[in-house]
Amino acid sequence: MLRTLMLAVGIAAIAVIGTSTASELVYKPINPNFGGDPLNGNSLLSQATAQAKGAGSPGFSIDFPDFGGVPQPDPDPTDLPSNDGTDN
Repeated sequence: MLRTLMLAVGIAAIAVIGTSTASELVYKPINPNFGGDPLNGNSLLSQATAQAKGAGSPGFSIDFPDFGGVPQPDPDPTDLPSNDGTDN
């Protein structure tokens, strides 16, 4: 009987201690695109650059996608109408 009582008290104590140390989780964004501090932008860019293939290329560059050897059509530019109010 005493052993069962001690076990029950031990389990209750663990349950009370476990729930009393829990705290509320608060979301704090880091990325400036999602509401984080704008001063984090340079740090995130440098981390992304360091993890990129070839790691260490300074500055910002755009890597265009590889289309698997499929030839892509050349763009056919068209002249835009003038915006000076005259009919052409």
